[in-house]
Amino acid sequence: MLQHIFNDRLFVTYICPYTWIISSVFIVIFQGILGIKAPYGRYNESNHGIPGRLAWFIQELPCFIIPCYLLSQYWSSISLIKFLLIIFFLIHYFQRVFIYPMLIRGGKHSSISITLTAFIYCCINTYSIVEEILAYHVFPRNDWLSVHFILGGIIFFTGFVLNLQADSILRNLRKDNNEHGYKIPRGGLFEYVSGANFLAESIEWTGYAICAWTLPALAFSIFVWANIAFGRALHHHKFYLEKFKDEYPKNRKAVIPFIL
Repeated sequence: MLQHIFNDRLFVTYICPYTWIISSVFIVIFQGILGIKAPYGRYNESNHGIPGRLAWFIQELPCFIIPCYLLSQYWSSISLIKFLLIIFFLIHYFQRVFIYPMLIRGGKHSSISITLTAFIYCCINTYSIVEEILAYHVFPRNDWLSVHFILGGIIFFTGFVLNLQADSILRNLRKDNNEHGYKIPRGGLFEYVSGANFLAESIEWTGYAICAWTLPALAFSIFVWANIAFGRALHHHKFYLEKFKDEYPKNRKAVIPFIL
């Protein structure tokens, strides 16, 4: 469909990535500097809209379906490195779409507008990243043996494991779905930062950007850092400080250990 609206390569390779990079600047200004909170999760004060589990499944589903579809379309011509890059992407989103929502305990509702916006973003961003890899980017032969691919893969899976650990720690703060209060998370990266899950996911997509070495993957990594690391994590840190006051660990930073 995009081919009938845009020059597909122009959209995938340049328009979409630069849109996310420019958007990242505004996100840092509005969320990080001005302190404006996106109204979902603990900041959805009305708690109206779509149940958290369902909202998460709906908005993240394109991130699994679109790569599977595009992989089937390019199957006869893909190289090993392209296949591996899509598999990395699918590993993350299989967990995010089919496992993570089922494990959520006591999550708040998400507004229809937020869920719809996230759904549209996931559709466009996923298409840009995957189409660039499969259709347009030229990878050197045996690039899967390159330093950037191996290093990026190590960073990606390190972030992935740390993300799973952080999610588990947060989830186990609540005994069941009927418990809605907040507690101080401890263990793992939470010993150093309030936004351990946000830092871990930012590390993960930084690794992916290094692996893929494409502009759409880099733009997504920048967007993740801006939105959840330098936005959401700062808000969570302030939330914990205000709620727990002197009880909250004084040496714990918001998102960058020992620094921020």
